[in-house]
Amino acid sequence: MKRREAIRNSAFLVGCGLSAGTIASIATGCKESTPVAEEIVTFLDSNTFNLLGEVVETIIPTTDTPGARDAGVHMYIDQAVQYFTEEEQTLFTQVMDGLTSGGFMDASSGEREQMLLALDEVEGDIKPYSILRALVCEGYFRSEVGATQVLAYDPVPGEWIPCIDLSEVGKAWALG
Repeated sequence: MKRREAIRNSAFLVGCGLSAGTIASIATGCKESTPVAEEIVTFLDSNTFNLLGEVVETIIPTTDTPGARDAGVHMYIDQAVQYFTEEEQTLFTQVMDGLTSGGFMDASSGEREQMLLALDEVEGDIKPYSILRALVCEGYFRSEVGATQVLAYDPVPGEWIPCIDLSEVGKAWALG
């Protein structure tokens, strides 16, 4: 095959890939109003998913700022559990089953907090509540809600000074 034919064929393949992506984005992305993120369950069953929503809301409840459920943290954790090891997935499932059988959904907020704290009283190196709380915090503060409404968010940190002598700043900075 000649070089020009190879370049033409590869350009055709790249163009087809870009075209498919462009068509998909036009078909799904160009809507007048952006719908609220749907709750799509990937790993957990729907009952456990609803329980997880209550658990994350217990850890970071709605106050003057949105809670963890409003930020979609339960969806984040549902996605994350897919990438756990089998042992971690089993432990997570056991913890959620324990909360279900312990009556978490029917408990008051104070009882819910006590049930979650009791998870760390199990013997062993793995402390389920600590891991769950870390996942909730990670998901919450990585969400748009957590980053913009709870934390101070500045996509371009620093003050914009259009004309400044380089000797005042030191070296020029590289973006990585």
